[in-house]
Amino acid sequence: MKAIIFNSGIGKRMGEFTLNNHKSMAVLYDGRTIFERQIDVLSKCGIKEFVITTGPFKNQLVEVCEKFPNLIFQFVDNPIYDKTNYIYSMYLASEYFDDDCLVLHGDLVFNKELVLEMIKDKRKSICLINKDKDLPLKDFKARVKDGKLMEVSINIFDDDCYAFQPLYKLSKSVLLRWYSKVKEFVEFGEVSVYAENALNTILNELEISVMSYSNHYIDEVDNLEDLERVNDEIKEFDKKLMK
Repeated sequence: MKAIIFNSGIGKRMGEFTLNNHKSMAVLYDGRTIFERQIDVLSKCGIKEFVITTGPFKNQLVEVCEKFPNLIFQFVDNPIYDKTNYIYSMYLASEYFDDDCLVLHGDLVFNKELVLEMIKDKRKSICLINKDKDLPLKDFKARVKDGKLMEVSINIFDDDCYAFQPLYKLSKSVLLRWYSKVKEFVEFGEVSVYAENALNTILNELEISVMSYSNHYIDEVDNLEDLERVNDEIKEFDKKLMK
């Protein structure tokens, strides 16, 4: 199993920080950047091979990866990162879709035990929801039916929709089916939408089960206010685990 990290975005909602820094270079309470924490956590869960999509400040991502000489990194450059969403980065990375994968966004902060639970889960393809959390206004939600993922969108607020975070465990076959629809979207010129827009068109054909993250921590950092909040929350969460 390998990890695919979509990390090619501009991060413009981070304001002046991303004028000179990659968004995932935001520093957390323990001195690690978001990106370094991701690599560290995933590697401690047994992941040894990483595919990183890149846009601005690729050199900063490479410098972090150089701290982990025993891991394998493949970088996939998106030359039009400022004109596309990560659906295009997924399209470019397809040559590396040769194994079961963890697929995640580069702005996520999460704990190790969450990833271990996902990997140990016998279901081949799973995603993360939280039925105890209020539906976010501007972030992803998941529509669920009979324990299966049916839709991922920002704009759904029905009774069968729950808070969702974009960290997936996917079998190779499911990942390739998703890519096949991504390819269709890109070839049709749909490069400014989420990769999940393509996924939604085939979810009724796939088996992606839902797993609750209510006992774990995972959240994304979209702006500086998020960074302050997430930093405080993960600090407290980590302290509880250490007791």
